[in-house]
Amino acid sequence: MACAKQRSPEAEAARFLSSYENVTFSARDGVKLAGWFVPCATAKYAVVLLHGNGSRRTQMLARARLLHDHDYAVLLYDARGHGDSEDKHISFGWFETSDLLGALDWLRNRGFTQFGCLGASQGGATIVFAASQLKGVRWVVLESVYPTLQAAIDHRFSAYAGGLGWLAGRTMAPIAELWMEVGLSKLAPTKYVAELRCPVLIMSGDQDRFTLPLETKELYDQAKEPKSMWLVPGAAHVDLYGFAKQNYEQHLLSFIATAN
Repeated sequence: MACAKQRSPEAEAARFLSSYENVTFSARDGVKLAGWFVPCATAKYAVVLLHGNGSRRTQMLARARLLHDHDYAVLLYDARGHGDSEDKHISFGWFETSDLLGALDWLRNRGFTQFGCLGASQGGATIVFAASQLKGVRWVVLESVYPTLQAAIDHRFSAYAGGLGWLAGRTMAPIAELWMEVGLSKLAPTKYVAELRCPVLIMSGDQDRFTLPLETKELYDQAKEPKSMWLVPGAAHVDLYGFAKQNYEQHLLSFIATAN
């Protein structure tokens, strides 16, 4: 049986968006990034969407359409080392903070002064690591964000290698540190989430084996008020919008309306 032809990123964008701009901009540290900007004439502020590790900005297209339909301008981009952006070491959110800050700088140059940020997995961790620098961010949504990278590694090895998988994960830790050029002890969103100074919505699947429900609760407990949490019934480490579309929209839009 022939495999279905994979759509190009541009074809994917055309499926979801009636109009958008191809944009390029620099991260704070100079890395060149590629993205799409979805303008909205009635928008009071803009939303930045951050995809997960191993994905690209196409992951966030459905969210971009939803937010644009509710009068927000949207910027979604490929993180460093992903898609059409410059190839740099991936650090699971740490150096990617420069990507997010560069995205906010680009939006400020377009006249925006107030923002929302939504990130999935690595994208959410990026937001948390940048928390102290998020000037003008009115609200944040974190989806399926790991509590510490060590825990994320342990869970993945355990899922694929069984009971001793955690040991393999610990063995890999020093190698990961050398490759990423950052210590694993720093890569702990639970240490930084309290630095967010805006309302935060934390989501995850209640069947997620990579980010356990108790770990999501730990991240929530460390966040400052106002905050809310939604454990998506039946969802694993998946695209939560695709898994629970109607309920996702209800939770997200209700949260944004309250945060504004």
